[in-house]
Amino acid sequence: MPGHPWIAQALRAARSSRSVALNPTSLLATDPDYRMSRMRRYFALHPRAVDLLLIAIFAVPNLIFRAFVTPEWAGFAVIVIGAVVLLWRRSRPWVTLVALTLLTMASTLVVGDSGGIDLGVAFALYAVVTLRGPRSGWIGFAVATFGTSLAFMLWGVPQPAQVSAPPGAYAGRAGLMVVNSVGVLVMLLVAMAIGVSVRNRREQLQRLIDQANQYRLERDQREQLATADERARIAREMHDVVAHSLSVMVALADGARASVTKAPERSEEALGELSRTGRAALADMRRILGVLRAEGGTGAEMEPQPGAPALEDLLARFRAAGLDVRFSHTGPPLPADAGIQLTVYRIVQEGLTNVLRHAPGASMIVVTVLRSAGALTLSVQNDRPPATTESGAGSGKGLIGMRERAATYGGTVEAGPDGAGGWRLRATLFFDEESTSSDREESSE
Repeated sequence: MPGHPWIAQALRAARSSRSVALNPTSLLATDPDYRMSRMRRYFALHPRAVDLLLIAIFAVPNLIFRAFVTPEWAGFAVIVIGAVVLLWRRSRPWVTLVALTLLTMASTLVVGDSGGIDLGVAFALYAVVTLRGPRSGWIGFAVATFGTSLAFMLWGVPQPAQVSAPPGAYAGRAGLMVVNSVGVLVMLLVAMAIGVSVRNRREQLQRLIDQANQYRLERDQREQLATADERARIAREMHDVVAHSLSVMVALADGARASVTKAPERSEEALGELSRTGRAALADMRRILGVLRAEGGTGAEMEPQPGAPALEDLLARFRAAGLDVRFSHTGPPLPADAGIQLTVYRIVQEGLTNVLRHAPGASMIVVTVLRSAGALTLSVQNDRPPATTESGAGSGKGLIGMRERAATYGGTVEAGPDGAGGWRLRATLFFDEESTSSDREESSE
């Protein structure tokens, strides 16, 4: 069954639809790629044309039979009324079925036969099954069978064609009525079988369409969650860029003002570094804001994407801002994973930014990186500054951002006094040693 082409067409049509179709066949008919004959496609898109065709199939043969065999005005009136009632078989199938059953009984009472209305009863029963379900269909089948059979038994009379039949063809009037009842019973059973088959096929199509719409909804939700996660990451990047760059720029400006008379050459170097830092921060902010504005696009890769060499550049920038930073690396180089390298870069950047903001006069700032089997430990520690600075309390967002980054690798971040008047930031990251080694081999190749 999954290999049937109409199932694939239903799934594709449902994915491109914003709402679930009430009629799966009509939905397929709107797809130009679906294999469907021109006539079937037309009838699927124009259900009223199907109704008119069924009325013609019901009325025309019965009118011709009535005109040449038993031309009675009551018989013509019954056929016309039955044709009009069939117009409501889609909107009110139960009413149509009951009305045609009663009309069959009335025709049998007046003219002695059903007048062909039993064919309309079969059409109405088909509508009940397809629109209301098999259970309602079997109830309608029982009602129609009982009503028509009872009418044949009570009021039915032999027709001329039946009267002229060979002797012994029927066992009297009772046998004739039984034959008529069995014929109607077979016709209604055929209508039931076709209706149940069509109903099952429509339900299967509807389930496939609902499943496809559910897949689309889950896909949209995943995309929205991924977008929200990416925007949260970009917000953290914005905090890092702004906090780091502005802190460095303030420190460089203060240093340049203090040395403008005593050491003009150092003041010039500080101003040059201030200009470069400002331009770099402006470029980063434009890039980040550009990604935030991109509603439907994926956006460019966030920059900077620092690695191990960029960590040395970061330390050099803080040294240029006036911090006496010492660096120690123990163990193998950083893993080749770009995410781990970026996390290390941002944690060290946040730690040194906090030192520059809250303890710019610290005489010793030590940054240590220790790599062991499957773990990476970072530490940024400074001693007590000679004088307190009026920097105000931080918002705590930087520490929250560091903890979120570390949590990505199952790590932790701790920050607080070191017991000697200074401050220490310590972060631990965990990673898969085998995956990082394979990444390193692929990058070397």
